[in-house]
Amino acid sequence: MRDAIPHTTVITSREIRASGAVDLPSLLRKEAGFEFSQSGGVGTVSSTFLRGATTNQVLVLVDGMRLSNLNFGSTAIDQFMLDQIERVEIVRGNVSSLYGSGAIGGVIQVFTKTGRGVPRVSIDAGLGEQGEQRLRAQYAGTAGDTKFNLNASHFSTSGFSAQKPTNSATTNPDRDGYRNLSLSGFLERRINADHQLGARYFASDGKVEFDNAFAASVNDKHTADTSVGSWALYSNNRLAEWWQSKITYSEGFDQFNSFTNSTLASRAKTANSQLTWQNEIPFHADHKFIVTADFLRQSIGSNTAYARSGRSVDGLIGAYNGRFGANNLQISLRNEKYSDYGASRTHYVGYGYELSGSWKLTAASSTAFRAPTFNELFFPGFGNPNLLPERARSFEAGVQYAAAGHLFRVVGFHSRIYDLIDGFPLNTIDGIETSYGGTFQGFDLKASLTMQDPIQHTATTHLQLVRRAKEFGSLSVAKSVGPWRVTGEMLASGRRFDNHLVTFARVELPGFAVFNFMTRYEISKETAISLRLENAFDKKYTLAHGFNTQGRKLSALLSHGF
Repeated sequence: MRDAIPHTTVITSREIRASGAVDLPSLLRKEAGFEFSQSGGVGTVSSTFLRGATTNQVLVLVDGMRLSNLNFGSTAIDQFMLDQIERVEIVRGNVSSLYGSGAIGGVIQVFTKTGRGVPRVSIDAGLGEQGEQRLRAQYAGTAGDTKFNLNASHFSTSGFSAQKPTNSATTNPDRDGYRNLSLSGFLERRINADHQLGARYFASDGKVEFDNAFAASVNDKHTADTSVGSWALYSNNRLAEWWQSKITYSEGFDQFNSFTNSTLASRAKTANSQLTWQNEIPFHADHKFIVTADFLRQSIGSNTAYARSGRSVDGLIGAYNGRFGANNLQISLRNEKYSDYGASRTHYVGYGYELSGSWKLTAASSTAFRAPTFNELFFPGFGNPNLLPERARSFEAGVQYAAAGHLFRVVGFHSRIYDLIDGFPLNTIDGIETSYGGTFQGFDLKASLTMQDPIQHTATTHLQLVRRAKEFGSLSVAKSVGPWRVTGEMLASGRRFDNHLVTFARVELPGFAVFNFMTRYEISKETAISLRLENAFDKKYTLAHGFNTQGRKLSALLSHGF
């Protein structure tokens, strides 16, 4: 986004469709500042890193709703199929003052599909190696003053063995498959020029097979069911010429059940209920105040006996966006009160200066926090109910060029994450993010490069944080010729470190470069066929110690009414 002071990226529906990717982690891999690891193929547990911050320090929202798991503080983005997603927004850096707990590395906002244009049906059907099958059907559009969407999708694959048997004698070397059924719905009614009512729904149900290095037998069968979803009702109202109001009530859930030989081994469910009242007050064309009241109730159900079954979080947010000639200013303050430990206060102050119509300088200072999870607070024999939040402070400065179809941005940042719940005194992350998107000589280019120093500090050592590289990046080149569009992309990362799957000793993971190729042919204005060749040179690489990654794979997708 050109006007935002934080380093913000919007991935549009066109880019999602052109990527040929299946799930959200695969789409995000080429974005500046984003790294992830995964314990096998599609649908297996993934870890998300943004600006070096770990999974539970990165906030994920779906249509504005928090879907984080209260046990671990993470969100199961490995269950988010792109067939349901219209666009994705990535806001990097400490933005807890806008979004609350967990937004230390940044925020990933997922927006499900809506309706526009003449009502019509669209269908995708695909096949691929490893038994891959894809099917999506959507009916969406606008009828009078009503917008609507109903979208259902199915994905399945026989996959590959998640673990490397060399690490454990009880690892089952068979294929570990995955299947997913997802549904989203949208309905909005325009009452008049000042008032709209709407509803949203999203659900994803995934079933995955996985390996266990500590299984009792090589013949044991391990499976997991993960369900995530949300629904929301909202009302947009212009209460006065100077007062725009939006009230939203939403509920979200994250449920995980694991099985060994079809017998339930563990169960956990988080439910989030949230009421948000946001008020925008533009008192001048170049100045706007935003005041938001937020009430969140979180509850947990599990086969583990926790000392508490839930908590409440009440928040009040004030924000100001203004422009004074060439100067842009963004300020936000947030106060949240947690029923289990007390209050957390955060701020963001950002400044932008437009050197010309194309060049812009930015700078920001911010604080953020992460509330303790229920495992950290109350897990029997392990938790500490007296824990306080992890906290962070960041500074960043950047330069941006935006003109004639080009958007280039370089941002340097410094983050200190302290009061760490894992017992280490401090993590520091210094880095430079570079991103570019534009068209040159008829080629569409997109590139990113992140150079960072993610360090865990102890009293005697300074170690590179696990599963985070000091340098990583991507390059994508696309060309359209008549009905054809051909894309090649490279994903690269330097060396990383991890903990051994069985012994937990520190081990090194080598760097890698993976190449993907996509081609799309438009048979007509409404029908197209796409091919995706993933890991074209069959590179053997590791994202998490002991786990395999996807080798060379070809898949095809036929789309109609897209």
